[in-house]
Amino acid sequence: MSLARTRIMLVIVAALAVAIFGATRLISALSAEAEAGQVGSLNGLTAAVTTVSWVNMDHDMSSGAPGYQMPPAMMPGMPEEGKQRLSVTLTITNTSDRTRPVVPREEFTLHATKDGALVPSQADTFGELPRLAPQNGVSGVLFFDLPQGDLVDSAAWIEWSHGGASTRIAVPLNAAGAGSDHPHNK
Repeated sequence: MSLARTRIMLVIVAALAVAIFGATRLISALSAEAEAGQVGSLNGLTAAVTTVSWVNMDHDMSSGAPGYQMPPAMMPGMPEEGKQRLSVTLTITNTSDRTRPVVPREEFTLHATKDGALVPSQADTFGELPRLAPQNGVSGVLFFDLPQGDLVDSAAWIEWSHGGASTRIAVPLNAAGAGSDHPHNK
């Protein structure tokens, strides 16, 4: 083999090695989980979790519960048996100079289950907020129903999807504690 051909082969092998190394780094970077921050920013909007707490609801439907046991059909909106309601207060701010659409109940989900599933909100206090004016903010509460152990035993965050992008916002669990102290939660 000639010296020129050997040099060309070495250049090709080096280029392939660099390409393979770059491709593996890119794949590992894309598959890495994004960390949840204290504040999320998407498309001129910012959101932050301000408080997290369990809602004290007495909905014990077990046979040992005191008093009249109402069937679930008579209690619309109550959490299913074995689940508790978590309230998450969010502040959303429009930091841009344009009015931005925002639908909190549809855009925010809770990641707190052991299997990694996202929990949709069951209700909210934002009302019919279709948009947020420039340089304005709003606070409201999203309610999520989940087994208490899922929140305590796993890392939790709010997944925010807006305008084709998404981010994660940390949920401070120290404020939520172990849940309400109803007898059926022990």
